[in-house]
Amino acid sequence: MRAGLTAFFARQPVFAAALAMAGCLVLANQSLTAGFLAAGAFGGLGVWLGNWRRGLAWALCGGLSVGVFAGRNHQREHAATALVESGGGLVDGQALADGKGDNGSWVAPARLRSGPQTGAKVWWEGHGETPVAGSRLRARGNFLPLPVRRNPGEFDHGAWLRRQGVAAVFHSAPGNSEVTTGRLAAFGARLRLAFRTAVTAGLADDSQAAMVIRAVVIGDIPPDADELIAVFRNSGTLHIFSVSGMHVAMVASIAWLLLRMAGVPRRWAVLVLLPFIFGYTWISGNSAPALRSAWMASVFLGAFVFRRRPDLLNALGLVLFVVLLWNGNLLFQPGVQLSYGVVAAIALGTSWASRYFAWLAQPELYLPTTLMTRWQKRRLKCRRNLAQSLAVSLAALLGSTPLTAYHFGLITPIAIVANLALMPLVFVLLAVALLATALHPIAPRAAGWLNQANAVVANACVATATTLAAIPGGHFSIRGHGQPFLLVYALDYGAAAACFAAGADGALLFDCGDRSGFKRRVMPSLRQLGVTPDAVVLTHPDGRHLGGGAQVWAAFPIRQALLPVARSRSPTYQAWLNHAPTAGIRTLQAAATTTTALPMPDGARLEILYAPDPHNPVTLADDRVAIYRLHWRNWKILFTSDAGMGTELKMLDGARDLSADVIIAGHHQSDLSLCDAFLERVRPLAIIASNEPFPAAERLNAQQAAFWRASGIEVLDQALSGAVTLTIDQAGDLLLEGFVDHSVRRLKRRTESLKQ
Repeated sequence: MRAGLTAFFARQPVFAAALAMAGCLVLANQSLTAGFLAAGAFGGLGVWLGNWRRGLAWALCGGLSVGVFAGRNHQREHAATALVESGGGLVDGQALADGKGDNGSWVAPARLRSGPQTGAKVWWEGHGETPVAGSRLRARGNFLPLPVRRNPGEFDHGAWLRRQGVAAVFHSAPGNSEVTTGRLAAFGARLRLAFRTAVTAGLADDSQAAMVIRAVVIGDIPPDADELIAVFRNSGTLHIFSVSGMHVAMVASIAWLLLRMAGVPRRWAVLVLLPFIFGYTWISGNSAPALRSAWMASVFLGAFVFRRRPDLLNALGLVLFVVLLWNGNLLFQPGVQLSYGVVAAIALGTSWASRYFAWLAQPELYLPTTLMTRWQKRRLKCRRNLAQSLAVSLAALLGSTPLTAYHFGLITPIAIVANLALMPLVFVLLAVALLATALHPIAPRAAGWLNQANAVVANACVATATTLAAIPGGHFSIRGHGQPFLLVYALDYGAAAACFAAGADGALLFDCGDRSGFKRRVMPSLRQLGVTPDAVVLTHPDGRHLGGGAQVWAAFPIRQALLPVARSRSPTYQAWLNHAPTAGIRTLQAAATTTTALPMPDGARLEILYAPDPHNPVTLADDRVAIYRLHWRNWKILFTSDAGMGTELKMLDGARDLSADVIIAGHHQSDLSLCDAFLERVRPLAIIASNEPFPAAERLNAQQAAFWRASGIEVLDQALSGAVTLTIDQAGDLLLEGFVDHSVRRLKRRTESLKQ
């Protein structure tokens, strides 16, 4: 084994050095001391597997990468502290990428051009004209720390920004932003816009085909097409929606074929290919995966120019070496790991995987190739190409599976077939799109005809992915919360959502958040946790609780929904009333003093303590709240949502039992919530209270919270705790765990005499 490794690293010296750097950085991310010790260990390993020169090279590379990594992190942290403490003011910057946003608000990475922290990278939240890469920015505002993830499973935007080298968020005040775009930047923006327009000219902008073409050609993933994205994700082919190494290789292959047809020698063809590859990378948005792939292709193809034999692993190693030396934080991004991991797996595993498909590439017995007919030779060539493609697909699947399982909790065995089926379609789609783009300036009608033909290819891609994603066992999630739990999300602007789940018993949503909160937080969280809700309980017809309506049942197989009222002026709530049944969802109306027939996970029972007038749409949404009580293993959890004192006083009429152990509460927009008389009847042990700084009506009154605590009630302020997860341990105690502050409250079961 030692001899084999020694020979392998002798053939792949750059790749070996990059591996040593990666290993040191993984440990340095936990402790700088561990990183430097790892550099010494790799040095010793290099001596053992070769000689002192190899050991010294590995040790120096590892130590240098750790030193640069530590220096960059220290510089970013120093800038972050200084910017936040400065408060803000009038700030100048330069956009590093095109801004993204709508309704007059946008975000973009930017580099500061003035002040003590000149050169620091910030996440600029602006208003007004959307900038393009290279635009000068000027605005008055304040610096904020990077956002903190507040819910389990949601995308950690703050950590992602930190890995990008962003020091702080700059929030500009509305009405004073200035965006100045130079001629060169404006010209580049016009070219990119023209390219985006040309690839779908002649197609309806919101059609499925146009969305797929833009996603494949320029990586423009449609923001509200979750159902479309899901079929590609579940078939293991979502990578075709991101301009990456596969796209760069296909574009290079298209150009190579054209150059070969024109009779250009290979050495000179490479010199033409390289600017073509980087041009496509730039015009498609300069995404990080595309740039990495372009540089890797340039190193690999550059070997032909210098009359050297190209080596994929050494090309990968050289690019990885430069990337890790420049910014080691990139190693911890899932996209980087998948990009390099899959290429390494293909380089290392294709020859091994070819053994399993060798039978497919074998010629017919007792028939020499010299005696084959032309059609027999073509069939043999097709079989050999198929065998090679299957081997590459298998190697890529084996290389990507551990990473996708770790980062996304998803395994897609069907991907080996799906990639084989989709790659030819994607190649044709790219080729036709590029041809249509070339024709559009001189023959727009012909470009439109090509795009209409390309729409057939795009729809074929969707049909193929949909069919393969539906195959039983083709994909499955390895994540799941075995223990039943109730997760109360912490969302912005008073939006609310909670999920009650119990593994195989299913899951249920109590409200869904607002449209943005559902899409950006609730939905990714549930998928990351391996939870698939099939029922929804809505508390009232407020848009901040309805999840955007159709996008909820497009994301999950919702079968039943419990609705609080029969009429509402809210368009989103009307979608639940009118469109949900046509989507196959059985809708139930809340009725006072009844227990619902809605199946509940873990043998729980949902009781409706109060239902508003179902036919009065005139009053405020917060005055039309249905109050639910969840009975779960002898614990009672009360969902008061945004109900105000008016609703609470109605519930106090009569002698009905309103007791509960935990209250999950929001805020009425104009009335008090959780009045003293109501709490005396409920007698909660704990209150989970939402608390958002904006708008002011969503803030938790500090004096009120202090009074509750003085009364012996545990108060979980979600501004501090973030999301709260409720579980029941083996002793029957109810545990309330804060996600952000890691707090744990343990509630002991009360005696029956106290609960009555």
